[in-house]
Amino acid sequence: MVDLAAYRGRSNVVVWFSRGFTCPFCRVYTDGVRAGYDALRDTETEVIQIAPNLLESARRYFGDSALPFPFVCDPDKRLYAVYGLGDLRALEATRTAVVSFAHAFTQGDTVNQIRGAWFDVMNRNFLRRLHHHAMTAQEQGIFLIDKEGVIRHLTIVGPIDPVPDGVQLANLSRNHCGEGPVPA
Repeated sequence: MVDLAAYRGRSNVVVWFSRGFTCPFCRVYTDGVRAGYDALRDTETEVIQIAPNLLESARRYFGDSALPFPFVCDPDKRLYAVYGLGDLRALEATRTAVVSFAHAFTQGDTVNQIRGAWFDVMNRNFLRRLHHHAMTAQEQGIFLIDKEGVIRHLTIVGPIDPVPDGVQLANLSRNHCGEGPVPA
């Protein structure tokens, strides 16, 4: 379990609400955050990625290649609602699904796309998960929270819009939360 309050006084936190591992764009964004993770840690900033995936599906998908930051599963999208992120509904979900699958298949990411969708949909919650993927298009949000628990920066974008990579997030943290540690 990840407790945001546990970071208070110790670390700035980027809370990133994504579409998770079933989205080819989010997989690229996740890789960008992972690649710039050291830059984030240099600014005393942690990342918490929240996704509407099932926990067991995420465990199967990531396997032995776990992320260096917490990946929180919120399949009912309750946290999205708490943070004010909306569902753009079925028409946007259809557009997003077509664009996402086309992107994955034309960019050589077919295996990950099918694997992610299979793990997240083909299970005992099949109808519920199918509804989630076919009828909802959740906004993404990036909340930069300082060590005192104050939201210092907020970005809300559409379901497949770009999000900052790890180095860009580190720069946001530096600009909005201070410089980070002072060398001794």
